[in-house]
Amino acid sequence: MNFYMLCKALGVEPFQGTTEVVAHDIGAQALTHLADLVGRCAPACLTRNPIATYEALVRGEAVYCPFAYGYSNYARPEYATHALRYGGLVTWHDGRPLQSTLGGTGLAISQHSAHRDIAVAYARYVCSPACQRTLYVQSGGQPGHRDAWESAEVNRVCGDFFHNTLPTLDQAYLRPRYNGYLHFQDSAGPVVHEFLRHGGDPVPYLQRIDELYRQSQLAH
Repeated sequence: MNFYMLCKALGVEPFQGTTEVVAHDIGAQALTHLADLVGRCAPACLTRNPIATYEALVRGEAVYCPFAYGYSNYARPEYATHALRYGGLVTWHDGRPLQSTLGGTGLAISQHSAHRDIAVAYARYVCSPACQRTLYVQSGGQPGHRDAWESAEVNRVCGDFFHNTLPTLDQAYLRPRYNGYLHFQDSAGPVVHEFLRHGGDPVPYLQRIDELYRQSQLAH
């Protein structure tokens, strides 16, 4: 996701063609910038997911994380030893705000469900503005409905997490949603990770990523 963000910062939106994720000159710059950032961080950053990073922050083992997906519970005073503060992204060197990548998960109903009407009614209830800004948050959930994100009470409970991060979401790049994309992401992420660990010429890594991209479009 940070690779996409840096491609956007360099002026090119990824996934505009069907054969390569992004032109290799842009992709190489993005990977190099990402490697430079990683080189300035503790080595443990390559072994942590966002939750492990936040756990390190609340334990005082780290003090700042520039880019990670948000988990609003860590902004709740009663959730951890020290509540975290969330904000927008830093700016690019020319002053432009960086664009994160918007992903997330959803609520789905299996086509094999024997009780589709009940499942649909439940999904509608859970996704309703009233539930999202009350019971859902009160039960520890992270809402998806904008009404909840803009609610003064929800923000009070969560240390203004939603108020402070909503502009970043509004400006975010929406990752692809074609059938097969998630397989690509699961497979290409480790390739980026490998480059960050070992370095070298970024082009062979980009070629591997492009091959995974082409395969992901054919596999489904």
